[in-house]
Amino acid sequence: MFVLCLVNTYDKLKLHEIHLRSVARAAPLCYAFGLHLALLDFPFWKDESEIVTAVREYTTIGEHGRYLEELNKSGRFHLVEKIPAHFGVPIATTSKPDRRKSIDFENILSLPSATFLMGLGRKGLSGKVMKKAKYHWDVTHRGISMETCTAMGVIAALVGCRLWKT
Repeated sequence: MFVLCLVNTYDKLKLHEIHLRSVARAAPLCYAFGLHLALLDFPFWKDESEIVTAVREYTTIGEHGRYLEELNKSGRFHLVEKIPAHFGVPIATTSKPDRRKSIDFENILSLPSATFLMGLGRKGLSGKVMKKAKYHWDVTHRGISMETCTAMGVIAALVGCRLWKT
């Protein structure tokens, strides 16, 4: 199981447009490339079906939320308060990995399961999340910061295409 996990680094008390748009953008990527989608620290939603409804009513992205609904129906969409053990090794995605925690792509693919943590917002992942992550991964291997949706696409494509080859 490989999971793309969006970590809410925006307002924890109020739903913002960026929350809906980011989820709507991540869903087709996860659906297309065989990943699970998880949302961490989104306390303003009660369950996955509520999110699916909100996305379907709000945006045309991902065929009006169709791919999010498909992920939910297949058990591949998760609203979590912490990363469950069966999600595998937590990997912080960052352009500034701690050298002691840095992992390369080949080693990621040798893991039986992993969760790729992505921070929404300008600040990225918090120091607390970075400390808890077992590994840090810079998808560019060059310290180049990417916009969240660009990074989501790169991660989904790299991991998904390699999974299909094995």
